[in-house]
Amino acid sequence: MPGLFVGYVAAFIATACFGSFAVPVKLPQIVPLNVHPLAFQSYKTLMCVATAWLCFVVPVYDDEDGTWSFVGFEYTPWGIISGLFWVPGGAMAIYAVQNAGLAVAQGTWSSLIVVVSFVWGILVFDEKVKNVYLAGLGVVGLISGLVGMSVFSEGEKQAPPVKTLNNENDRSALLAPELQTPEGEKEKPQKSRARGLAAAVFNGLWGGSIMVPMHYAPAEASGMGYVISFAVGAGLVTIMLWVALLIYSGWGCDGDKKNWSFRRGWSKLPSMHVPTMVGPGCLAGGLWAIGNISSMVTVQVLGEAVGYSICQTSLLVSGLWGIFYFQEVKGFRQRILWGSSAIVTLLGIVLLTAEHDSEAAPSA
Repeated sequence: MPGLFVGYVAAFIATACFGSFAVPVKLPQIVPLNVHPLAFQSYKTLMCVATAWLCFVVPVYDDEDGTWSFVGFEYTPWGIISGLFWVPGGAMAIYAVQNAGLAVAQGTWSSLIVVVSFVWGILVFDEKVKNVYLAGLGVVGLISGLVGMSVFSEGEKQAPPVKTLNNENDRSALLAPELQTPEGEKEKPQKSRARGLAAAVFNGLWGGSIMVPMHYAPAEASGMGYVISFAVGAGLVTIMLWVALLIYSGWGCDGDKKNWSFRRGWSKLPSMHVPTMVGPGCLAGGLWAIGNISSMVTVQVLGEAVGYSICQTSLLVSGLWGIFYFQEVKGFRQRILWGSSAIVTLLGIVLLTAEHDSEAAPSA
């Protein structure tokens, strides 16, 4: 009984943290900065490394004898592979929220993560499906819900107000509307949203494999013992991406000659916006890291089917943030339809996970 209680508490923490970690991306003081996704992801990585040591004070439940114990220090280089999945995927998650909105972006990648996990288990790890038809129904529900969330997140269409052309400037604006966009707005909202959705899909498909390498890690370095390896891998990959960006940015032309300059590359690196970003950035990273640790405890205590499914309700938490706090979905009808689609998606996730016959499926 104490184990179950801890499992459900951990599930609640994981759901709240995973559903809220991207909220700082949409804060009013952050949006105008247009923070580079890698810069924002770097704050997440920093907190992932800083909080990894919590695994030494979080007890691990042993199913066989029903006791709790603490993990020792274990390391496996498989954590670097996990970092290769998480860091680029996490950066794309930031880009997705910036452009498509929190509600639809997280709903998209959360659902695809389940599909990716399912595919890995069936095709690579030779795991079984309890009922093929129910699993197929889960996939249909998940995809249908995803499409609904995407469609209904656009809000109700309204006709633009009729405006009288009083002067030459108004006529110019009508003839060349693309020249009248606010400063810094380089593309139409529809195009920006499409790119955001594409980034969310990338995070789901690529970042959804972050825990697959743990399958190949030694037993003592899996589960909670994998947290340190994951953090080290994430830190190394983040540094590698910054170095790659430095090298790429350093290329340029001096007169007619193209060469590479460290100074040029350094000057072109995106700003970390430390005074403004340190709080929100570390908050986002801290929430994700705590959610990650809590989800491991949840799955370990409640099992893959129950624990993993509960953690995916984070898409409803992020949806509530996006709809009611950031007003991303406008109109009562659109909100009802979006919520219904989210519930259908969640039911698809629950059904798909329940039909996944595995004792140790990859988690995310």
